[in-house]
Parts: sequence; structure tokens; C-alpha cells
Amino acid sequence: MAQPRIAIIGTGLIGTSIGLALMSRKSRNYEVVGADRDRGNARQAKKMGALDRDAGSLEEVLSGAGIVILAVPVQAARQILQESSRYLTEGAVVTDTCSTKADILRWAEEFLPEHVHFVGGHPMAGKEKSGPAAASADLFKDATWAVTPSPRANEDAVRAVLGLVESLGAIPLYIDAAEHDQYVAAVSHLPILVSVALFRMVRDSAGWEDASLLSGPGFRDLTRLASGDPTMARDILATNREAVLHWLHRFQDELTTIGKAIELGGQPVMDLLSSTQLDRDTFVLHPPFRRRPEGVAPPSAQDAIGRLFVGGLYDRMKDMSNRPAASPRDNAELRRKLGVPDEPAER
Repeated sequence: MAQPRIAIIGTGLIGTSIGLALMSRKSRNYEVVGADRDRGNARQAKKMGALDRDAGSLEEVLSGAGIVILAVPVQAARQILQESSRYLTEGAVVTDTCSTKADILRWAEEFLPEHVHFVGGHPMAGKEKSGPAAASADLFKDATWAVTPSPRANEDAVRAVLGLVESLGAIPLYIDAAEHDQYVAAVSHLPILVSVALFRMVRDSAGWEDASLLSGPGFRDLTRLASGDPTMARDILATNREAVLHWLHRFQDELTTIGKAIELGGQPVMDLLSSTQLDRDTFVLHPPFRRRPEGVAPPSAQDAIGRLFVGGLYDRMKDMSNRPAASPRDNAELRRKLGVPDEPAER
């Protein structure tokens, strides 16, 4: 009997890191096959030990695969979903690592045959560097991995993806696709734009030559994401435009708040900085976590990865705390936040 096969399409940072983690398992009973539009990436991934073999075509990589992982930019995933339907094995489980979820779930529903199960995924891990050379087997250790099953994905398929996620060292988080896209726009997509804007602002200034000599770790850290893959960022903005614009406008409101505080000076500035420092320190020292409902146990990574292609039951539970987005603050709210009277006393 042939070994179960896991197919990885896309052997850049994420795909190669997945391959390295899967190949490193001592008791693995599966074959890992990869393919990439850039054959050089696939060959490098194999040379690094992330693949048992690299395939030269979509048909070859999908042939006999029980699990298929799309580790490509989101708009590339659309084309792959459309082209792969004829090659997918009956009962195959398809998952992805794309940064937005609503569109890809819609495309999966549109293009994949009924006998194939799609379970969306998004690891909240990465680097500003791309390509297989930047990959590492521990990239996903303790990282949140969003899981968004399609309506027709059965329990066996969901369990298979949960086992895969846990075997990579990540922590699965069930979340609705629309909620996912709204929240990652704030915590993942907007930071890319902030990084780009800050670097462009300074780089395009007349004093760039001197400013660049003075730039230290703070500037480099805050502009790190500007060195990320432009194709990935373009696809994020194309498939999550409304959510990104929502948070971009809120960020502009926040900059207005800070500007007002600086204009007022003194205690308002101190209050703003001190309260933010306290809130962030609390977030870092006591990271949030979601409690799993009683009676629901996570799949054992050792068992689940060995049974990726075998049936099993798993109760999908979700315990989301829905918090409505705050409306844009007006001037009165701004002053109350800064702790100043509506009409500042004249000097």
C-alpha cells in the first residue's frame, strides 16, 4: 500500500517551513511532495530536507494526495483551486495558509468538486524575508493558526487539519472568515502599511541622507515589514480592501488624538503615553487566550498526524467574544480621552 501523501503547493517561506516541520517528525508515515511555479524554489526546498520529492506539474503533485496545502499568495490560490479540481483525489482535504479567508472560501465552494473538503487556514507567523532560504521548522511554534472550515467540510477533514496544525507546533483558533479578515486587517495588514508609510515618508524627505545615518533599531524595527513580499501584500489589499480601509481610517483618527495631545502638551501627553504603556505591558506579560469549552479535547498531534486520512469525530467549538468596533471619536470624546476640559483655559 502506498504511503499517504501530503502535497505542498508553494515552497516559499511558509510552504518550506511546513515541509521542514513535517519531515522532521521521527515517526512520520507519509510522503511530502512539493511544487512551485519557480522550480528553483522547489528544488531548494527538497535540498533543505523539506520535501521527499519535488513535482514538475500540478497534476503530479496532486496525484494521490490526501492532504493538499496551498502556501501561495491568495490570488494565486484562486487559479490553483480552479485548475486543480480535475486532479484531486476523492475525499482529499485541501487547506491553505493565505492571509485572507472570505474570498478563498468562496472560491473553494465555486471551483472544488463536492467530493473534496476545504478547510481554510492562516498561520499568524512569518518573517519579512521570503523564499525557502528563510524557512525554519519551528516557524509556527506556539503561533496562532486560524481555522475556517467551509460549510461542506466534514468532521474527518477538520480533524485532519487540526492534527496537521498541532503537529507543526501551532495553536488552532476557530474563527469565522469575515471576523478573521476584519481583525487581521488591524493586527497584521495595517502594520504593513504603517511600515511602508513611515519608510516612504523619511526616504522621500530632503534630509534622507543624514536621517538614514541616524536611523537606529527603532526605525529599522518599525519599517521591517516594508521589506516583505510585495505580491503577498498586494493580494491582501485586493482581497481585504474594505477591512483594511476601516482600520486605516481608525488609525488616522488615532494619529489625530496623539497630535491633539501634543498640541495641548503637559499632562495630556503623559496620560496618553502612560495609559498606553500600561495596556501594552499587560498585553505582553499576560497574553490573551481562549478557553476551550469543557468536554472538548484537542486531537493528539501524535495520533492525528498518523491518521490524517482516517475517519474520526471532532466537535467544532467556537467561543468568540464579539466586541463592536468603536465609532470614530468626535472632538468632545477626544478631549475626554485626554483628560482636558472642553474649552482649554486661556493663558
